[in-house]
Amino acid sequence: MTWLFPFYLLGAAAIIAPILLHLRRRPPQDRVEFSSLLFLDAQTPVPVSKRRLENWLLLLLRCLALILLALMFARPFLRSESAASTSPDRATLILIDRSASMRRDDLWKRALDEAKRTAQSAKITDRVALAVFDQKLTPLWTFEEDRASPAARTTEFPTRLAAHSPSWSATHLDRALIDAVALFDTNTASLKKHILLITDLQEGTHLDALRTIAWPADLRLQVHRLDPANADNLSLALAASESTTDTSVRRDTAASTQASTIRVRLANTRASRLRDFTLAWKDAPKSDSITAQLQPGASRILTAPPNSTNATTLTLTGDTEDFDNHLFIAPPQPRTVRIHFLGDNTTRDEAASPLYYLSRALQPTATLAPALSADKKLPTQNPDIIFLSGATTNAETSTALRDFLTQGGFLVHVIASPTDATLIKALTGLNDLTITDGDTTDDYRMLGEVNTAHPLLKPFADPRLRDFTKLRFWHHRHITFKDDLAKKLETLASFDNGHPAILTARIGKGTLILLASGWHPGDSQFALSTKFVPLLYGWLAAAGFSHDPAASLIVGDALPLDATQSHTITDPDNKTHTLKPGQTFTTELIGLHTIATASRKLTVAVNLPPDEGRVLPFEPQKLADYGIKLAAAVDLDATTASADQQRLSATETEQRQRSWWWILLGLLAVLLLETWFAGRARQTTPQTA
Repeated sequence: MTWLFPFYLLGAAAIIAPILLHLRRRPPQDRVEFSSLLFLDAQTPVPVSKRRLENWLLLLLRCLALILLALMFARPFLRSESAASTSPDRATLILIDRSASMRRDDLWKRALDEAKRTAQSAKITDRVALAVFDQKLTPLWTFEEDRASPAARTTEFPTRLAAHSPSWSATHLDRALIDAVALFDTNTASLKKHILLITDLQEGTHLDALRTIAWPADLRLQVHRLDPANADNLSLALAASESTTDTSVRRDTAASTQASTIRVRLANTRASRLRDFTLAWKDAPKSDSITAQLQPGASRILTAPPNSTNATTLTLTGDTEDFDNHLFIAPPQPRTVRIHFLGDNTTRDEAASPLYYLSRALQPTATLAPALSADKKLPTQNPDIIFLSGATTNAETSTALRDFLTQGGFLVHVIASPTDATLIKALTGLNDLTITDGDTTDDYRMLGEVNTAHPLLKPFADPRLRDFTKLRFWHHRHITFKDDLAKKLETLASFDNGHPAILTARIGKGTLILLASGWHPGDSQFALSTKFVPLLYGWLAAAGFSHDPAASLIVGDALPLDATQSHTITDPDNKTHTLKPGQTFTTELIGLHTIATASRKLTVAVNLPPDEGRVLPFEPQKLADYGIKLAAAVDLDATTASADQQRLSATETEQRQRSWWWILLGLLAVLLLETWFAGRARQTTPQTA
């Protein structure tokens, strides 16, 4: 129950009047002597202190009438849920930024001090919650906990905040605010909802997701921006990393080396007073460093200095805040691919043989190190990929190749003669397949149809690489099979006369590719064309050996893991994490992470999100452009405008309920009853004889 004019309740104190009147009945003061009184005995008047109430019901009715009169003038009304925003109590969510940019200066300490001060100044009837955020929101103290033990907030806040510190993640303020809205539960519905955001509000903050929500009308956001002592900051980020092959060494040898060109982006804040900087690898000699100037507000792309020490950390010096001055580069670690050519090894140096071109096309890259072997027999240990061309096979070899495919192997078979049909039948189980020499009536054949959408021809998915008009085939083999076998043998490309050029089939877990013509000059121009090397590396990628460089990871990305294997992760703090097959690992630290499996060990570099280096603050008013209602638009300190709004809301509620009308009816009923009882009391008063 709430009162529109509570001061009228003081009128209820008037009930003391009928009580005093009932107790203070004074005898007549004027005495008139007349003769008949001489025959009566005089009685002593009862003292006022010993008098008693004779008619309790009449007294209660008169007191009740006065109380109802005071209540009616006070104009009572019931506060509804719609008036919750006028409640003097608040539900405040303290939201602290713990992203990487909060490592600057003493921002984190000041953020903790502001959170503690806000918690201590809150009333016991207020509700206070606490959360921190970087790329995600982490609640530390909920409204439910505060409702259960509000007095504990002053001791729990420092304890729970002590377990957290600024992270290395990006600032996703949009996600944090969206998740913060959901933290206000039903227990805060009758309170004034308020979010206190404590942050440096730097330009690199992510805000795009705020366009996807409608901000609640009864929720206000107050921004407490933390500004450092100065705006000086130089930042370093990776722009590009390109691997190039050293062409000074013969391509037909294993001595080809890889050189990595690292390009970095340097940036200086607009308000910075710094210009000079030094870029160098960790522990590198001074002669290998780059010293130059960068004007305030400018950015620049540089090639990293020579890395004579094979270091993995590139460092920028020149400012006092070094949280964004380190760039981690993983060392070259190409993955070995065991490739076996089933044929004559002596043809490696013969320009007319398939092995000659295969050995020169499969060159090492920054991510792959093809190891090519050749023999007329299969090696003892199964390779990753087998190329078969012109080799004589027997039943034992056919069985071994069949097992190789069934277990997940990758076999490319160049059909050299019609006699290869026996091996193909043994591998595929298709007995209705026949192979004959293609027609030789024309000078050459061309590819008439190519299924570039197939994963095995992925390099040619780009429309700019689909031109096969310059590719000539001098000889090819004609492969025929019944239409009902087309589901097992898929045609990837065909010649202009309709004969299949490239076929594929799934054998168990493995992949079989059949080529109706070879790539060597005796059969075609394939090996001399620009399509040969992309096709080979496309097949390596389909076999699970992608030559694409690993993406540059930043904090918050998941490490590239094989879902079928167990992994052991060692983070930059040398902490070990064991993962079961199918589990993922999200990075939280900058530096080098080591991924170890049963067969391979890989080092991955994780760097700071580049946007964290954009540390200049923006105005809180920018948040209003996304529909957020800022606390600056209303008076949160109970000013005159807020008081008038509360009074207007209370007046509208009271006029709608009209509770005073029912009190008036009750007052009239009490007065009628009092009048009836008063008249009856006079009639029954005993007469003194």
